[in-house]
Amino acid sequence: MDIEQAVNLYDERRYEEAYELFIDLAIDAKNDEAQYYLGRMYRDGDGVRRDIEKAKYWWKKARRQGNRDAAV
Repeated sequence: MDIEQAVNLYDERRYEEAYELFIDLAIDAKNDEAQYYLGRMYRDGDGVRRDIEKAKYWWKKARRQGNRDAAV
């Protein structure tokens, strides 16, 4: 599993598959880009129920690791 594959799935709007990869990367590998995308998914409701608090949660994690795109 890698971040590029997950982003490609996201871009193809295959959100459920992308989510599974992002969550694994975000938790297991502590990947800041995966955490950022999880925040986007929760903000926009892409494949998940829209939840601003969960979006903020993932963006905070990404931001702590230096991801400048993660808005809080």
